[in-house]
Amino acid sequence: MAKLKIALFCSGGMSSSLAGANMQKVFDKEEKDVQVDAYDLGMVDEIGDEVDVIMLAPQISWDYDAVKKSFPEKKVIKLTMQEFGSMSGQVLIDRLTKEGIKYE
Repeated sequence: MAKLKIALFCSGGMSSSLAGANMQKVFDKEEKDVQVDAYDLGMVDEIGDEVDVIMLAPQISWDYDAVKKSFPEKKVIKLTMQEFGSMSGQVLIDRLTKEGIKYE
C-alpha cells in the first residue's frame, strides 16, 4: 500500500500542527507508512487533491459540507471538540480507525 497522506486543518494551522505532530509520532513509533501534515483552512483547495484523508478541527467544522462537496472522492472527517482538544495522537488515530481508514 502506498503511503497514506493525511491533512489536518484548523483555522490558523497552529493547533493542528501540534495535533498532527502527535499523530505522526504514534505512526512513526509503530513504523506505519503514514504522513500527517497540518494546514490552515485557507489551503484546503491547494492541498485537498494531494491527500487521502482530510481532517477538520472543530473550530472549522462549519465548512465540512463545502469541503466534502469540493472533494467528494476523499474521506473528510469532522473532529469533535473532545477528540481534537485531547491533542492525543492516539485518540485522533482511533478516529481514523473508526472511520474505516486503513494504513500499514
